[in-house]
Amino acid sequence: MSTTADVAFLDILDPEFQVDSPEVRVAAEANWYARTATGIAVLRYAECSALMKDRRLLRGLSGILAQWGLTDGPFAEWISAALLNSEGQEHLRLRRLVSAAFNPRSTEHLRPFMRQTAHDLINSFVGAGECEFMTAFAEPYPARVIAELLGIPAEDFDDFLGWATDIGLGFGPTAVRDRDRIEAALAGLNQCCDRLLDHRRRQPADDLVSALLAAEAEGDRLSGEELRTMLTGLVFAGQDTTSNQLGLLMTTFAQRPEQWALLATQPESIAGAVEEVMRSSPSVPVSGRIAGQDFTFQDVDISAGTHVLLMVTQANADPAVFGDRSFDITATRPAHLTFGGGVHYCLGAGLARAEMCEALPILAARLGDFRIAGAVPSRPQVGITGPVSLPLQFSPESTTTAAAPA
Repeated sequence: MSTTADVAFLDILDPEFQVDSPEVRVAAEANWYARTATGIAVLRYAECSALMKDRRLLRGLSGILAQWGLTDGPFAEWISAALLNSEGQEHLRLRRLVSAAFNPRSTEHLRPFMRQTAHDLINSFVGAGECEFMTAFAEPYPARVIAELLGIPAEDFDDFLGWATDIGLGFGPTAVRDRDRIEAALAGLNQCCDRLLDHRRRQPADDLVSALLAAEAEGDRLSGEELRTMLTGLVFAGQDTTSNQLGLLMTTFAQRPEQWALLATQPESIAGAVEEVMRSSPSVPVSGRIAGQDFTFQDVDISAGTHVLLMVTQANADPAVFGDRSFDITATRPAHLTFGGGVHYCLGAGLARAEMCEALPILAARLGDFRIAGAVPSRPQVGITGPVSLPLQFSPESTTTAAAPA
């Protein structure tokens, strides 16, 4: 790869690296990219958007995991077979088959369940006037929604709650340290999904698992191994990123109480608030790619095998596109890049948006004024990030029991 010596260097392999640090902002002001130990980091919106759609770049998750030192074992094998890691005609084939089952209708009919789940979880802690938000709400909420989508009985919810969180550690700089934990979670999830697939082969129902088993496109069906990998991938993707995004949502509004107050008086701003949080504080702040061939982009020669890190958080704050860095839930913004772009645009974007749009007004109405009541440790910012724990206190007048509206 050819770069100029005066281009900034970012140490993205450092577990303490901050995607929104002054160092990154200065680098973005100076150039559209920065150097890293394994390739380049793309810092501006236009270039990130273009490269997300560039077919010369591959998702290459196995190679990206290798930069953390994770090159073999069950987790590495699972990643290599995942839809997110596939390319070309195989990717199109898998995506076409899963899209036949996982579609807007399968998400929309879950909205009443989302509302009821939000109320049920809040009922369990609202009387105390405080909670640890990640374990009380952010983690169980998307887990229960995914369980409902798949047809997993309510009594089995807790069996796979937390597996997705542990698996998510495999995408960051602590992957080798947490390897045993990651692989144990994957084994548990595999066993759960195998049982579910076997049950639905015998007793089909109106759920996503049955739809995946029946999915067909041009005479093609998913194989048994593809079904397991697809199902475990959906369970993981549908939990960890959303739970962390919910934690980031609450930390963002804790720092901007005037914006939180707007939600009560302007309910029409809910969708905009969700988009603004995902723009400013995405749970996946960096999206990795690997060059599949030699090519030149913006006068920079990029060799096959080069890591190209799309710095989504920085691109979502590009002043040339979004103006100043102020957070405003009423603003009309260009589309952010949090869900990616091109053929790898997030398959679960609709589900994630629906979950947050249903949860946010209920949280705002029932928790009222709230504040962070202690330290908020965070996962590393390269990988899937968010609060490890988030202690909250909220106003006593909001501690009422409620059920979901009809």
